[in-house]
Amino acid sequence: MDYLKRSEELFETSVQIRRDLHQIPEVGLDLPETTAYVEARLKELGYKVQHCGGGLVATVGKPGGKTVLLRADMDALPMKEESGLPFASTSCNAHTCGHDFHATMLLTAAQMLKENEGALQGTVKLMFQPAEETFMGAKSMIQAGVLEDPKPDVALAYHVTSGNGPLGLIAYRRRGTMMNSSDNFKIFIRGKGAHGAYPESGVDPISISAHIILALESVVAREIKSTQASVLTIGKVVAGTAGNIIPDTAELYGTLRCDSSEEREFILKRIQEVAQGVAQTYRGTAEVSIVAGTAPLVNDPEAIDAFTGYMRELPVENQEEYSDMHAMSSEDWAEVLQLVPGAYMFLSAGFTDGRPTYNQHHPKVVFNEEVLKVGPAYLAHCATRWLEEHGSEM
Repeated sequence: MDYLKRSEELFETSVQIRRDLHQIPEVGLDLPETTAYVEARLKELGYKVQHCGGGLVATVGKPGGKTVLLRADMDALPMKEESGLPFASTSCNAHTCGHDFHATMLLTAAQMLKENEGALQGTVKLMFQPAEETFMGAKSMIQAGVLEDPKPDVALAYHVTSGNGPLGLIAYRRRGTMMNSSDNFKIFIRGKGAHGAYPESGVDPISISAHIILALESVVAREIKSTQASVLTIGKVVAGTAGNIIPDTAELYGTLRCDSSEEREFILKRIQEVAQGVAQTYRGTAEVSIVAGTAPLVNDPEAIDAFTGYMRELPVENQEEYSDMHAMSSEDWAEVLQLVPGAYMFLSAGFTDGRPTYNQHHPKVVFNEEVLKVGPAYLAHCATRWLEEHGSEM
């Protein structure tokens, strides 16, 4: 099948699906409207659908051979949309990261793969995932068995990007860390409340918090090699009810980003030690809890070489590759890539006509729907070609 031509023929359908999903954004592990929409569409196409860890799984092709896993995340962000689009979300959530595009691309790829099922030399497994933004969805689906029965031999996922990048631009990293790990953490500090005029009668958790913040900044500045890319940020401090009252407790919320698992493990250990040590120094206590996290994302070089080779076979206009991508942001597809050799790439969905553009997670961000002519074709073509070259290997 000429997947690029077929994807272009299905473009209007893809646009409608994307706009439908765009208007029902949901967050976290529980996406009832979104999963119901995706499940209904898959069943219309003739798929048997399984619920798995808050997401959906379906397969197409011939059982018993090799299996390619294709993934799309479906969740949105808890923010108001200000895009001005006629189909903009009116809820408190918004698809400002482009996951509505990902789900659409995989649904359109699912249609084309079903139409071409007789020619597939193995199995294609479709993974529709929740909770990527909270780094809980991939883990949830892995724990529920998404990587079993059948077990994938290779895996592929794409992410659209906004801004002023031209359509046709592909970004990835062949070797080494492409996206940093992420760990969201909370530090609960307990002191002893007192009158603001008599601080000596209490233990000030706000003062302890300030010392912990400064000490944690020194961990990255003085204990990590300057050649390593790591960021530790405290973005939220919760404490107190009035300016003349020393509270009993304080809370710090932060995020850690690292480009290696070793660095991640070291700094997480130091967060515990520093928080507890500083709190004890000032007669308080501190408890550290990891709210959510994911590993660094590292592509498999052989998978990258195979999939980018297949992508070049499609006559996509202005196709261009940037092969040394490194982002401080994070992606829980990394959890799958720790267990299955695979690839992750960015597809530009930007504009080059001079209009104002915004990055992902901005309330005014707008993506170029023309990418829906290409993304589904890449997914279907890469899966089909990989099975042609590897499906008979035992």
